[in-house]
Amino acid sequence: MPALATLSLTALADQSGVDAATIRSYDRLGLISRPRRTPNGLKLYPADEAERVIFIRRSLELGFPVPSVREMLGIGRRKSLSCSDIYAIAERQLGDIRRRLADLKGMEAALAPLVKSCPRGGDLSKCPIIGALSRPSPVPGHS
Repeated sequence: MPALATLSLTALADQSGVDAATIRSYDRLGLISRPRRTPNGLKLYPADEAERVIFIRRSLELGFPVPSVREMLGIGRRKSLSCSDIYAIAERQLGDIRRRLADLKGMEAALAPLVKSCPRGGDLSKCPIIGALSRPSPVPGHS
């Protein structure tokens, strides 16, 4: 029986475009396969693990939280995932992003006039930004 192709930590990092610390982090989070160790302590990962690392990196770059990445990878599931399952996870993430964007636009609308009205000099006690931030928020839902 032929030996399965493996990659060292360095080779996995090179192939997936991340550094070794990132791979160790994914390992601690339980997102990648546990490496096999050689007698001299070298970590060996399955050769196809690079694709998984790239998937994890891209998912995190798009803001998916670790539990969602775990879910998309099927970690801890008894049945295999369908495209519909992945769609639901991605749709949920897109909704979260849109909510955060709306929140950021509200924060921008509140902060922009304060920045514009600031004279950028003079006594701190007359600073319009300090004054506005020292009063309760006029924005509903923000306390």
